[in-house]
Amino acid sequence: MSEFDEAKQMGLEYLILLVLGCKDKEISMLHLEKELFLLWNFHPGIRKYMKFIKHYKGPFSREVQECVIHPFYLENCWEYIPPKKYDRLSGGYIKLTEKGKEEYKKIVNEILKSRDNDLIHLLAGIKIVRNLYDKLSLKELLLLIYDTYPEYTEKSSVYWEIKKEKDKLAKNLIKKKVIDEDRYESLVKNTVK
Repeated sequence: MSEFDEAKQMGLEYLILLVLGCKDKEISMLHLEKELFLLWNFHPGIRKYMKFIKHYKGPFSREVQECVIHPFYLENCWEYIPPKKYDRLSGGYIKLTEKGKEEYKKIVNEILKSRDNDLIHLLAGIKIVRNLYDKLSLKELLLLIYDTYPEYTEKSSVYWEIKKEKDKLAKNLIKKKVIDEDRYESLVKNTVK
């Protein structure tokens, strides 16, 4: 591994730790990946750590998947639980270990002590994204991703299934207070190809 690749790997592992650690709750691989995708779109500083391509379940990052399943620098900080046979969407689940919780506290303290505004804003953004999107079902999350980034429906193997359920999913999003009436109308009427 080159120095650049090592720095990229380490940076991505710590970014994953920040996302996992800001809520003491297991997260699906789908949620982790899509939440990182949203952060990747709004925080240009993290773009160097991963890239996203059009894939079967929308935006996909091989780097994220590899780091979760085979961490190099943060071994034993999280546990990856593969999906059950019948589970086509989640991609499995990830939960922090006690070691991961300690490492998370340590890195957050270092960030706060550094007073680095970019990192502090990144931490705040991670918390906002996790609080908002973690409460969504897998299909609700994909509906919002596909509606906001329609180019990622191109290779999706689940898009048509999500589209068939969009009325029900959009109603759930209203109930969860994730969207307002205008966004509901947009989701229901949207005819992304």
